[in-house]
Formats: sequence, C-alpha cells, structure tokens
Amino acid sequence: MSDLHQEKVQRVSAVAPPSSPRATMTLPSMETAKGMKKTMSIFVHPFTRMHKIPVFRRLWIYIAMMGVYDMFVSWVSEHGISQQILKEATNAAFIGAVFGLLLVFRTNSAYERWWEGRRLWGQLVNDSRNLALKVQSYVNVPQADKLRIGEQITSFAYSLKHHLRDSRPTKNLPGVKPIDQIPKSYHLPSQVALRIYETVSLWQQRGHINEMTMLILDPHLRAFMDISGACERIKSTPLAVSYRAFMRQGIALNLLILPWYVGPNLDIWFSLPLVLIASYFLIGLELIAEDIEDPFGLDGDDLPLDQICAGIQKVVTEITTTDCLSGNMETGADIDPLKFTKSIKALQVDPLKDTYVPPPGD
Repeated sequence: MSDLHQEKVQRVSAVAPPSSPRATMTLPSMETAKGMKKTMSIFVHPFTRMHKIPVFRRLWIYIAMMGVYDMFVSWVSEHGISQQILKEATNAAFIGAVFGLLLVFRTNSAYERWWEGRRLWGQLVNDSRNLALKVQSYVNVPQADKLRIGEQITSFAYSLKHHLRDSRPTKNLPGVKPIDQIPKSYHLPSQVALRIYETVSLWQQRGHINEMTMLILDPHLRAFMDISGACERIKSTPLAVSYRAFMRQGIALNLLILPWYVGPNLDIWFSLPLVLIASYFLIGLELIAEDIEDPFGLDGDDLPLDQICAGIQKVVTEITTTDCLSGNMETGADIDPLKFTKSIKALQVDPLKDTYVPPPGD
C-alpha cells in the first residue's frame, strides 16, 4: 500500500507545473538602486550644472560669437562663394587634429602645476600637524609656550597664502609682531619662520630640549621654507609666453576655418551644433589651462587655500590645547574649557618671554 502511495506522489510531482517566475522575482536591493542613481548622476550632473562651472562664465561669450560666425558662413556658402575656397578649407581640416594634440599637452602641463601646488600644501598640512604633535609630546615647556608656537605654525600657513596671492593680511598674525611693523618689502613667510626658529632656539638655550629632540623637530622646521620656495617656483615660472601665444593663435585659426569645412557639407541645423560643441571644448580647455596654471589665485578652479589654512589652524589648536582641556596631569585640577578658550583667543605674547600672563578678566 505504501508503495502505491509513493508512486502516486511521484506521478503528481512529475506533471506538476513549475513554480511561477513571478513568485521567484526579487526587487533590486537598496545598494543597487543607489549605485544606479550615482551612475546616472555622473553623466547627468555635468550638463544640468554647467552654469556652476567657473570657466563657463567666460566661455559662453565665445560660444555665442562662434554661433553667429557659423551662421554667417552658412549664409555665404549658400549664395555663390567659390567652391574652390570651400575645397581648400576642407583640405585644411587636419589642422584641427594637430592643434587638438597640442592643446591636450597644454592642459596637462597646467594640471601638473596645479597638482604639484596641491601636493605642496598637503605636505604643509602634514608638517604642521607633525610639528605640533612632537612639540606637545617631546618638549617640556609651559603650556602657554606650546600654544604660542601653535599660533606661529598657523600664522606661517596664512602668511604663505597671502604671499602667493600678492596680498597683505588685514589682521595681525598670532605669535608674530604686528603686521604694520613688518615692511611690505620683507618676505612674510620668512619672518614667521624666523619667529618659529627663535622660539625653538630659546627652548634649546634654556635646556627644555636636547640635541635629539632638536633632530626630531628640525625636518619639519626646514620643510616650511622648502614648501614656500617650491610654491614660489610654480608662481614665478609660468608657461612660456611664446608657447601660450602660439597655442591661442592656433585655436583662433582652427575655429575660423572650422565652419568653412562643416557648413557647406551639412545643413545649418546640423553644422551649428557641431561648431558650437567643437568651440566649447577647444576654448574651454584653453581657459581651464589658463586658470589652473597659477593654482594659488582666487579663481574658481584654484586651490582652496582659505579652507586649507583654516584646517591647519583647527587641528594645530586642537593638538596644542589637548593637555589643558583634559586637566592638569600633575595636580589633577581641571581647567574650565570655556575660560581657557577665551584665553587662547586673547593670547598675544612675545616669544622671547617665558611665561604667559592671562589677559584681564580671566
């Protein structure tokens, strides 16, 4: 009996329809949906946010001029211009490919300068943090002295920023003599670096640091002026004027010829978009190269030196105030963080003094 029942079960399972695909279908996971959305944004956002591109503010004027010029060429070609001229213009189309390669080289050269500037400022961030960390850990001096050199480290970053932008600070740099007492002809980063060296030298004279500690600190001290010199080399050595002028002449000639070998072969509604797109990329690449060639300026594509300096100030202040905000390690007495922060903001002392006198009201 059991054998007959088992045989019936096997027959039923053999003729049973397969499970519906609808029942086994699964919806895409949340991670997959986010990935698809991110992929779409990579290709869509560059077109929906063109007005936010810094170069676009100048680029659209040239694009409009090229559009008018292309319509003029199309009108002339339809009203009896010599076909020989159009043929010669078509034969000159290879010029565009040649200048395209040269333009890529021009843009790459400018980007290398921009990237080297970013690398140097990244090195300044690292050396500033490392110097503050090692002073806080290895140097046995009053906390006010550590705060003072922390301010001087921050002041070096701000002084280098102003020096590269050919500007002067509107406020006094903490830990340095008043800005109006420093002649405008002086090299401001060197003046700040000099104060840092004076502070460290004073600690060494008073026995707060030994030769081994000095060897630990010295690489970061020397790195400040090395970075300054490398940034000055980028700023003072632009791309050769002859090469830049040659590239712009080539771009102008190529754009002048472009409508003549595109317009006669295509309708105006096809030639106009092609000319505008080609002009957009040729002129845009040149404008981008011009902007990033000097990476320390105030253009939209230049390095965010204000943010980098603010980041250095934040992290150095955090490092040099760590012990004070966590309490006195010797006595266990806590220090009011709000009161101490107020003292930090008002800290203006001479690095040759060995004690810190709190401002009135603390």
